[in-house]
Amino acid sequence: MRSYTDINNIDFSIIRERVLRNIRQDLYQEHGYKFDEVEFHDAFDAVVRKHNANAVIEDFVPLLVEAEMKDRLAKGELFPNQAA
Repeated sequence: MRSYTDINNIDFSIIRERVLRNIRQDLYQEHGYKFDEVEFHDAFDAVVRKHNANAVIEDFVPLLVEAEMKDRLAKGELFPNQAA
């Protein structure tokens, strides 16, 4: 029988990965026709890596990734130039 602590021991990384997968699919469905598929997925992966590397609270990574990708897609720049 599982104890109370076992029941509450949830691996949220799995949930975050599913959320990121859904965000990727939704954004590609909505904006994919504007961009090359490989370029879109490369940009998405780069944004995920950036936010994972800097995350203070990992649960917010999907929200931050979605916001940044929507901004990039709205501007039409998957890889905006970085300020020098």
